[in-house]
Amino acid sequence: MSAENLLVAYANEARAARYILKDYVNAKLLFCHPPTEVDEKDFNAQTHEISLRRVAGKKKAPVTRVGKDADTFIASAFLPPTLASEPYSKITNLQKSVDICAKLITDRNGHKEVIGLSINRPLTIGRNPERRFALRYIDIHFRLNVLSFYVIPDSSVSGLHCTIFAVRSPSGGVIVSCQDSSKNGIILNGHRIKKASVILMNGDSIRIPDSLTFTCTHVWKDPVEKISVFDPTPPPQPARKHIGHYVVTSQCLGSGSFATVHLALSMDRRCQVACKSIRTKKGHRDELGQVMKEIKILMGLNHPNINRIFDTQEDQHFIHIFLQLCTGGDLFTYINSFTEKDCKMDEDEVKYIMFQLLKGLAYLHDKMISHRDLKPENILLHAPGPYPRIQIADFGLARPKSYQETFNVCGTVSYLPPEGILALDQKHLGYVGMPSDCWSAGIILYIMLSGSHPFDFDAPSDSCNAWFSQCVAESQSISNCSQKYLRGEARLKERIISGEVDFPWPLWSKLVEAKVLVNLLLIHDPAKRATVYKALQSPWITDDLVMLEGAYRSRIIASLSSAEKI
Repeated sequence: MSAENLLVAYANEARAARYILKDYVNAKLLFCHPPTEVDEKDFNAQTHEISLRRVAGKKKAPVTRVGKDADTFIASAFLPPTLASEPYSKITNLQKSVDICAKLITDRNGHKEVIGLSINRPLTIGRNPERRFALRYIDIHFRLNVLSFYVIPDSSVSGLHCTIFAVRSPSGGVIVSCQDSSKNGIILNGHRIKKASVILMNGDSIRIPDSLTFTCTHVWKDPVEKISVFDPTPPPQPARKHIGHYVVTSQCLGSGSFATVHLALSMDRRCQVACKSIRTKKGHRDELGQVMKEIKILMGLNHPNINRIFDTQEDQHFIHIFLQLCTGGDLFTYINSFTEKDCKMDEDEVKYIMFQLLKGLAYLHDKMISHRDLKPENILLHAPGPYPRIQIADFGLARPKSYQETFNVCGTVSYLPPEGILALDQKHLGYVGMPSDCWSAGIILYIMLSGSHPFDFDAPSDSCNAWFSQCVAESQSISNCSQKYLRGEARLKERIISGEVDFPWPLWSKLVEAKVLVNLLLIHDPAKRATVYKALQSPWITDDLVMLEGAYRSRIIASLSSAEKI
C-alpha cells in the first residue's frame, strides 16, 4: 500500500468516526428532556440504547458533506410512531423496540422529518391533538400501547386535524389510513378530502391546506398482485383511468380468479371508493351471473352495517362496481391481532361488534335476504381502531326470498350449520338461509370471545392453500396433503353435525350470559335456533342496551359521511 493510500484510509476512518459521533450526539440530544411521569434514569438508559442503534452499522463515511435537509433530526427507524423532539411532538410511551411498518416524510423549516408508523399505534396530527384526541375517545377503553402526537402550531390547522392508522392487511402487508377530522380537510394527491377516511398507498402525498405536506412510504408491502384492468407490467408510478365520475388507480386492494379490486376516487362524493372490476369474457358466465345478482341485491340496500354499492359502470371488457371503501381491514385480521399477542378481545368490544352484526342481519332478514357466507373475512372494519364500526360484505352467495328452502349448498364449511353439512353429501336435503346466518353469527361470537373456533380446532387455517403450504413445508407429498386435508374436513363435519360445543374453563365461567347466547345461536335444530331478533333480546345484549344504542348513535349514525348520505 502506498503512503498516499494509507493516508486516505486513515482519513476515511477518522471521518467515519467523526460522523458516527455526530449522529450519536444528535440522536441523544433529541431526548434531552424526559416526558412527564417518566423516570429520568430509565429514560436516559433507553435513549442511550436508541442513540447507539441510531448509528449502528455505519462503517463508511459519507463522501460528501451532510446537507441541511439530511435526516439528522429524526431517529425514525428506532422510535415509536412520533416525532422525537419538543415542541413539535410529545412521546407518551417510549419503547425499546418498535416495528416500523410505514413512514411519513415531510420537510419542516429546511429539515427533513421522518415519522415512523407502527401497527395499532395511531399518530394524531393537529394544533392541539393530544387534548382533542382524549376528548373524542373518552367514552371507550383505548388499548393502544403508544399514542403519538405531532403538533403543527398553524392557525389553518384544526385542534385534531387528522389521525394516521396502520393495521395489518389480510394479505400480510399493511393498510395505512388517514381519518380527517378537520374543518378544512386534507389534500390527497391533489384531491380535497373532507370528513372521510382514506387509504394511503406507497408514495401517496397528503397535504394539510396552507401547511405541511407528507409523503407516505410503506416499509411492509403486500405481495405484488396481478393487475388485469391495467397493463400486465405495472408502471413505476400508479396509473389512473377515468371511468364515469371516478378516477380508478392501478393500486390493487385484492384479486380473485376473475375479478380485481382497485382503489378509486369518487369525484362527486370527494371520497375514496373500492372499484371491483369483473372481466366479461366468455368462460366466466357463471361467475358473472353471480356478480350481477350481488349487484342487484346490494343496490337496494342502505344500512350503516352493510357494505354499500354506489354505482356500476360497464365497458367492452369489464363490469366495474364502485363500493364503499373500508380502511380498517377485516374482522378475521382484527381478531388475529389479539391472538398473536396471546390475549382475548374485551367482552364489551365484542358485544358492541355483535350488536352491529345482529342489526345488519336483522336489516337483511327484514328484506328476506340471507347472506349464506357469513364469516370474519367477510366482515369489514369501516375504519381502524378499537370498538370499530363493522360492515357485512361479499354478497356473492346471498339469496333473496331466504325463507324458502334451497338445495344449492354454498359457503365455508367451518361456518355452515348442521343442516348445511348434511345437504352437502345428501343432495335431496335442503336448508334455509336465515337460520344458517344465525348459526354463522354464533360461530363468530364464539371466536371473538375465545380466539378459537368451537369445531375447527385441528387446522391452522380454514384456507386450503394454507393447509397445503404447511404440508409442503413438512416435505409431504401432494397426495398425503390431500388425504390429510380431507380427513380434517371430515372430522370438522362430524363435530358440526354432533353439535357439541366445548366451553373451556375458566374463560367461559366469566361469560355466563354470552355463553347462553352462543348456545341459542348454535342449536342443532334450525326451527328452534335463535333468530336475529331473539338474539337482540338476549340478556347479554339488553343488559347494556342503553349503552349500546347510545354508542351506536354517537359513533356511527352521527358520524356518517356526506358520501354515505347521498
